[in-house]
Amino acid sequence: MWSSFPLKNRLLIFLLMLISTILVGSLGYVIIKTYVEHESTSLTNAIFFSIATISTLGHYPRGIELTSDVGKWFTILYLILGMGTIFGGIQALVSPWIEMKIRNAIKERKIPIPKDAHVVLCGWNDIAREVGEYLQMVDIPFVIVAKDAPLNFPGVNGDPGDMDALKLANVERASALIALLDEKKNVVITLTARRLNREMRIIALSEREESKNLLIKSGVDVVISREKLLRSLLDHWIKGDFTHIFSGEIFGDLKIKELSVGKDMAGRSLKELRFRERVGTAIGIYRRGLLITNPKAEEILKEGDIVIFMEGENHADTGIQ
Repeated sequence: MWSSFPLKNRLLIFLLMLISTILVGSLGYVIIKTYVEHESTSLTNAIFFSIATISTLGHYPRGIELTSDVGKWFTILYLILGMGTIFGGIQALVSPWIEMKIRNAIKERKIPIPKDAHVVLCGWNDIAREVGEYLQMVDIPFVIVAKDAPLNFPGVNGDPGDMDALKLANVERASALIALLDEKKNVVITLTARRLNREMRIIALSEREESKNLLIKSGVDVVISREKLLRSLLDHWIKGDFTHIFSGEIFGDLKIKELSVGKDMAGRSLKELRFRERVGTAIGIYRRGLLITNPKAEEILKEGDIVIFMEGENHADTGIQ
């Protein structure tokens, strides 16, 4: 809240609050001293009482303190009010500076951008967040290209329709691209991306049937509605089935495959088999009805396991001996 106000305005508000608090304390002091304790006082004594109380000085010269029960209760309540004003004002002045320091520290943390066989998400919104979290969970590399790319994902800050921004996202070597903005922007993104990579799969969101043909003509492989994509994600979350969502109708040739473990592979680890180099990146293992996500290289395979993996473009067709 306070960070949206300029420093000059924040300082002015704090001073007005402080002066108002002192005036309230002084007025209350004069009323209690005059009409409750029946003693004469002065404006100087009233202001001194107010400042001494809210500054937690803890000591009043003789004759200035309030001695009646009403006066003591007023002093307690006024002390709470005054401390709230002081600490609230300090927070208003200092918190924007602290927030700026934190933001700068976070910006300095850079997450590496994948170099090949990855997915490029164009645009940042709620559905991009859902897809990004899913890709992260199944260990499929991806990068987000958006003007407000989040800091907790690999990202490029820039216009998704700009060629330089897409080059920074290594779109030339990407496996797929998903355009998550409105139809007009998705057309621009597709035309630009196709100039850099004619082989990758391009998926675009569209809510209007009349825009479907335009998107396909621009180079989109699959046009899908927001509701359908979210429903597909939700369905796989509920079922715990993370195998086929990024293949088939939506992601086509991302080359997510399955490999049954026979006797020749059983009892050996993924690392020992050099699975990543020779076959692809293992993103899950089905074992007796259970799914092991993101298996470690030291994971020992058992006969009957089904390894789910993402095949890279330089890998041969599952030739492990």
